[in-house]
Amino acid sequence: MIKFFGSSAFVFVLVTGIQISVYADRGRVDEILVAAARAVGPAKEISKIRSITSTAACVGPKGAYSTTVVSFREDLTLFEQTYSYKDPLSVSINRDTVWGQKPETGKVVLLDAFQRMVARLHEYQKMAFEPRKFFKELEYVGEDEFAGRPAHKIGAKTELDIPAFLYFDTLTKRLAGYRLLIPNSTDTVTNILSGWNKVGSLTLPSMVTAIDNAGEWTLRFHSIRLNSADRRLLDVPPRVADQAELLRLHEQQKTAHLTHNSDLFVEMFAENLTQLQRGEISIRTKDENRMRFKSYFATFKFKEWENIRPPVISVSKDGSMATIAVQKRVRGTYKNEKGDVVEENVVYAWLEVWEKINRKWKVVTVASTERDGSR
Repeated sequence: MIKFFGSSAFVFVLVTGIQISVYADRGRVDEILVAAARAVGPAKEISKIRSITSTAACVGPKGAYSTTVVSFREDLTLFEQTYSYKDPLSVSINRDTVWGQKPETGKVVLLDAFQRMVARLHEYQKMAFEPRKFFKELEYVGEDEFAGRPAHKIGAKTELDIPAFLYFDTLTKRLAGYRLLIPNSTDTVTNILSGWNKVGSLTLPSMVTAIDNAGEWTLRFHSIRLNSADRRLLDVPPRVADQAELLRLHEQQKTAHLTHNSDLFVEMFAENLTQLQRGEISIRTKDENRMRFKSYFATFKFKEWENIRPPVISVSKDGSMATIAVQKRVRGTYKNEKGDVVEENVVYAWLEVWEKINRKWKVVTVASTERDGSR
């Protein structure tokens, strides 16, 4: 018994020591971030910032270009780059909705989460006092050298879980830059905040050097303006909102299949759904489809229900009709009449026709093709 209690006490001390260490690391991170914000300016002045508009003259391995970033304190961002050697780039972000314009057609289209992350990682001025808006799971690593200067090193992840390190100059207390660790590779992307300018009572990054395996880019911010941007600039266009909702419903289809939830799947159907498949046309009511998919989900065990390529979403000009073109691999098992387990691997390509009914998108027609997925 003495040994038992002694061991328990030892474990308690050990675990408590670990907890203290974790809390100390968190406290160290908070201390470093608070000091970095103070190096930008007084907290009262930072709290007055509603937007930051910054424009940089840039040079990269392929030539000259310009970058404009409009950052709002909310999760709204406008990121634009104009190049001397290729089409311009524009990324608009309103929280989780991201869109841009196709240069060749002028059409506004949804963009993906990776493009959102890349655009937001150019918000150097906002990042200087609010790094937690861009990185998560911050942990103190220790002391290191960054860009030839002593720095505090903090481990982190981007919004897409890409590993990163943040560096804070131990002398100036400012954010010195960050380094991304490219997954499944030894490559890195390093951004060095190498110049700072006074903007009113604040000191903000004015020069950034970015380095990756393709070369070096220099961004010289010649204009930084506070509270001059109009938030309405990033109101989500109606067609983009429709595309985003249709993409959400597309993801809901996946959830319904993988959780065998026929109600969740059929709720997005019109009262009568027309299906074209194997040379036949069938029209089923919502209740008929519910029973059909309830039976299907009860017998088929999904191993995979994944897009082979991103869905192609098109919305009519008046926002009343839309199509979604899908190519998907479906793998799973089911039992045949003999009770034997059968493996199935099929590639489907289908076109969904959607109609906005009582302000909600509903599938009205599906035309489907399929082939053996093992080829």
